[in-house]
Amino acid sequence: MRINVNVSAIVSNNALQRSENRLSDSIKRLSSGYKLNSSADDPAGCAISEKMRLQIKGLDQSDNNAADGISILNIADGAMTEVQNMLVRMKELAVQAANDVNSDGEREAIQKELNSINKEIDRIANDTEFNTQPLLNGNLMRRVYSNVQGVTQITCTDNLVAGIYGITVTEDARQAVMIPNGTITMSSTATITKEQAGKITMNGYGIDIAEGSTLNDIMDKLVAAANKSGAKAFVVGSFTNDTVANGTEYAGYLPATTISGSSLVLMTNEYGSDQSLTVTCDNELLANLLGISDAATADGMVSQGKDAVVDITKDANGKRVGFEDSAVISSKGTVITIKDVNNKEFVVDIPGNTAGTQFDDSAKIATKTGGGTKDVEQEVTDVGTMSIHIGANQDQVIKIDIPPITTYALGTDNINVMTGYMAQRAIETVDVAITRANDIRSKIGAFENRFEHTRNNLATSTENLTKSLSTVTDTDMAEEMTEYTAVTVMTQAATSILSQANERPSTVLQLLQ
Repeated sequence: MRINVNVSAIVSNNALQRSENRLSDSIKRLSSGYKLNSSADDPAGCAISEKMRLQIKGLDQSDNNAADGISILNIADGAMTEVQNMLVRMKELAVQAANDVNSDGEREAIQKELNSINKEIDRIANDTEFNTQPLLNGNLMRRVYSNVQGVTQITCTDNLVAGIYGITVTEDARQAVMIPNGTITMSSTATITKEQAGKITMNGYGIDIAEGSTLNDIMDKLVAAANKSGAKAFVVGSFTNDTVANGTEYAGYLPATTISGSSLVLMTNEYGSDQSLTVTCDNELLANLLGISDAATADGMVSQGKDAVVDITKDANGKRVGFEDSAVISSKGTVITIKDVNNKEFVVDIPGNTAGTQFDDSAKIATKTGGGTKDVEQEVTDVGTMSIHIGANQDQVIKIDIPPITTYALGTDNINVMTGYMAQRAIETVDVAITRANDIRSKIGAFENRFEHTRNNLATSTENLTKSLSTVTDTDMAEEMTEYTAVTVMTQAATSILSQANERPSTVLQLLQ
């Protein structure tokens, strides 16, 4: 028996200390509700739980982001609804104007309403915003850069990969240009006699040239009538034509400042094979005075526009630049459309003097006489769309791509119903615009549905991830109470034994008695 070292007490004390440590940990878990209260509790579990916590916070914010995306699309969809309503009204007006019971004045009233509708469509396209960011003016469309000035990208679907896409223009599109077969012989001081009075008709729009009219009066009427007919009238002193140097505003001509002795030229504003210009005159004397004697013939003077002649550019190895072999190219005026499988679409508008082709005026017809070919390279990027971050990690985004709904993009900017012929063409123009607007709105609707599904998925992911985090970090109260009860009993037992162990050295005193 020894009194200097109480081994039994030391053993009991160690056991009591361990039990109290376990009891302290158990109380901590029960009081906090967390199984992990410090990294020492489970280093690996702590690291896993913190990653999960970050993921959940990211998913919660992503749900808010997706809600913002839906709000953006709701605003765009609401604006598109009104644009569609206005296009329907345009269709109604175009059909009304196509009825020949309407007088020129009534058609002019219809035209004014169409012009007003066009202005409102452009206003909506430019002013529809979310948080100061325009939504419908083309800002949310993929950025495409061209090596040719004046080229405008109209459509570039989001399933086209970023890269260079090549188009080769071999012949430029042309307006319908009526080149006269003579010069204006009427002097600037002369007036129309009774015998010379008559009517000139331009695409069905009549111009009465009355007795006493001066040359300036006639020209003013021709210019006004041309404007109402979707065309323009001007005079040239020379038939020298150069669309490369002079551009296409006046079909490559340089307008003259003096009317008498010049030649009258009429041309449509728009390009393409569907553009035609017919000019007739019911008085041969009047026609001869204005240098348009052919207008007094039975068929009058007729000219036709033409579409651009284009192909897909090929590299030195004969491989198409950017486009697949299955892609099909077509043109309508200056607008080039390339379609491929999987609903890939690439639409671009090119200037009318891209290839440098010219009119041949010596034969008084519009044909290609010069210029070569021009390769138009369009660099498609992934920049320009609005990225909505819908995940907790990097680059987990949905890109909103909304094409413009301006009148230029819809094709209604030059709509004209001043004659029955023009009104018939306007019906087709509005039909195309409605189809395009429907496509854009359906695209917006598809984005909305996608974001709704995304929010549902985010909610499910957050729920399941929270369950997983709870499994790692939360205390199982039933299991922990069992541990607490057992450790409490062990602590009490160790305390009792330690008390008895401390009393054992006192038995040595019995030997000293």
